[in-house]
Amino acid sequence: MFRIQAFQQIVSSAIVIIENSSCPVPYSYMNTERLVQELRARLDIIDVISDYIELKRSGRNYKGLCPFHSEKTPSFMVSSEKQLFHCFGCGTGGDSVNFVMKYENLSFAESLRLLAKKAGIDLREFRSGGDQEDTREKLIAVLVEASKVFAANLKKTDAAYSYLRERGITDETVRVFSLGYAGKEWHFLSRSLRSKGFVDALVLQSGAVSSGDKGIYDTFRDRIIFSIFNVQGEVIAFGGRVMDDSQPKYLNSPDTPLFKKGDTLYGLNRAKEGIREKGYAIITEGYFDVIMCNQYGFTNAVAPLGTALTSSHLQKLKRFTRKVALVFDADEAGKSAAKRSIPLLLEQGFAGKVLLLPEKDDPDSFLRREGSVRFDKLLSTSRSAIEFILGISRKDRTETVREVIEIISATGDALMKEELIRELSEKTGMRESVIREEMKRLRSKPAGKTRGGSPSSPPPSVRALCYDEEILLLSAVLAFPEMLDAILERISLEELRNLSVRNIFKNLRDRGRGSRVDSILSFVTDEERMLITRLTVHPGFDNETVDKNIEDCIRKIQARKFDERLKQVHEQIKQAEVTGEQEVLKALLPERQKLIKEAQ
Repeated sequence: MFRIQAFQQIVSSAIVIIENSSCPVPYSYMNTERLVQELRARLDIIDVISDYIELKRSGRNYKGLCPFHSEKTPSFMVSSEKQLFHCFGCGTGGDSVNFVMKYENLSFAESLRLLAKKAGIDLREFRSGGDQEDTREKLIAVLVEASKVFAANLKKTDAAYSYLRERGITDETVRVFSLGYAGKEWHFLSRSLRSKGFVDALVLQSGAVSSGDKGIYDTFRDRIIFSIFNVQGEVIAFGGRVMDDSQPKYLNSPDTPLFKKGDTLYGLNRAKEGIREKGYAIITEGYFDVIMCNQYGFTNAVAPLGTALTSSHLQKLKRFTRKVALVFDADEAGKSAAKRSIPLLLEQGFAGKVLLLPEKDDPDSFLRREGSVRFDKLLSTSRSAIEFILGISRKDRTETVREVIEIISATGDALMKEELIRELSEKTGMRESVIREEMKRLRSKPAGKTRGGSPSSPPPSVRALCYDEEILLLSAVLAFPEMLDAILERISLEELRNLSVRNIFKNLRDRGRGSRVDSILSFVTDEERMLITRLTVHPGFDNETVDKNIEDCIRKIQARKFDERLKQVHEQIKQAEVTGEQEVLKALLPERQKLIKEAQ
């Protein structure tokens, strides 16, 4: 019988699987482990996850709606005791670092930075001097300094300051959005950055300056400057607008190691709290639209950077909401942009509404003229995606309905698809059965690759888990890792049939006596990690009966081995009797008698 020592808390992983191998890992193993231990000491996983989703106590654990897949009934469980989470719907699991990485769509290093900032930890104490991370921080330092230069220029340039005033921009908005001005000189910024000690190669890499036949020159000249931030609030690029009718009207930084124009939503760093508070995002078309929305209290507004809406934009947005309102100009370009966006929204599982503003208006001009009350009232009249397409289509009724059915067919959320079918039936008078038949016909065609892809079905191991003796034994070891050695003295790894269980046992054994779960999460497969988090949140036994459960599991595994050997001996005896091998029979018959006696 095993004697249980004090329950050892299962702690979060220090090393996680980094899906994108290009992500910089700026810390050595020991420094990373020490950092994660410090994060664990300062941040409870319940507090971390509660910043993103609502959790309610459920027995010893907490539960909520999983943010990683659509569900009506909570299957997302968090253990404060073990500092792990697991979703029994989609199988996602891990610790605070894993959660932030997935929810915020961050790299490992970025996730650590975010949590360290939340915990008030100075990362310099844990740095091991990785070149990639140093370069990243230096690039951000360049951009921060450039933002300061642009801001200072704005204050001392009457024409630029007056331009913003005429557009209704307040001093507070200038400060909040880090607006600035790039002067007419070709080398003012590059000289200023050089004077601060930044080398030309680094400044070029930041995108703040460019190079040509005449050497290095400022990328932005005689333009209002918009600082572009990542979700964490770090300056990663700039946008510039002319103050007259010259072209190009807008100019953005080139793509850099920090910035990809097609992946970035302007204003998301500020809008994420407003989006969570209001429950939806307003997607507009430009910088001034976002800025004016914020100035008038619509703090949930974002905009692509001069590109069409992309799946990358929505992947970032879905961390905060699955509802959007497209607020575009009423011209043909605005209608086309909205129509192009709707299939993408539905594929990604977003509920989308569309508001086309009055002729020749955008959110910026409408708010300045009519104010927030009228804008809010107008927002309440936004049309659903179905209504919008039906309303603007110039095709005949049948072709329009077929077009909408094709869009609905690609919807990634099954429940949303049902609602859309019902709405299309109500709006057109067509029977749902006819709509479904047409949808079935469309599905029978060779499938093309969708823009965003529909959510994949969870693997079999997520949908059902049989708590057999091997699973229960693993569950006990995950809860009481100090018992591993004693268990392995009585059974061998080769006796374990479940390959995932065997590999987890092997990793625990190889990591050393009493190894914790956090020491192996980076060495197991996704399916094995899924099994680990599931068993730690839902072990399948009571702590009071763990001794008996372990004994029962070992006894069953040993009995299984005994039965297999007895069956094997029986088969060998039959074979020897057929072939007349008397010497083999003489050796096997006593062994069979011994096995039968042991079984009695």
